Order: sequence, then structure tokens, then C-alpha cells
Amino acid sequence: MAEEKKIINDGQGLEDVNAGYGSSGFYMTVGNCNGSYLALRPQPVWDQYHELAQMWPGNQVYTYGAVTRGTGLNGIPCNYTYVCYNGTWGWANSSFLR
Repeated sequence: MAEEKKIINDGQGLEDVNAGYGSSGFYMTVGNCNGSYLALRPQPVWDQYHELAQMWPGNQVYTYGAVTRGTGLNGIPCNYTYVCYNGTWGWANSSFLR
């Protein structure tokens, strides 16, 4: 399945896809995530664990153990994890990670 990348520019749209985490940050989608968005935000100070995951070829994602519950654009409850995507930190839907 082809990946899709999209930047959302309006504040309300950012808040909607970020499951209540606010409108700051950079957002993108990938084609295999049921319409849910990756919401990138700054690295938390309490990062302790890391795991290397592959998001798609050529990009490495580091996850740091922090998980919270949220709702994707498809309305299905899902878990979010802090990740580093190409040097930018933020929450990601766990279904991005494999």
C-alpha cells in the first residue's frame, strides 16, 4: 500500500487529529494506519526506554515506552506512544510501529 504524507495547517484540524494533545507540531499520515495520524511533539524529559522500529523503508523510529490512550480519525480507540521520527519527537499511534 502506498504511503501518504499530509500536513494539516488549521489549528482545529490539528487538535482533532492529535487526540486532545493540542495544535502544535507536525502531522503526517501513512497509508496503512486506518486513517489515523502521526502527531509529532517535543521529546519528554522522562524518556527512559528505547526501541528501534521501522516505519517504512529508509526511516527509523525510536519509541520510548510512554503510552497513552486516544482516538484515531477513524474513531477507533488506540494507544499512542512517544516516538522520534527523523529527529522529531512526538506521539504516534501504536499501529504505526511494527
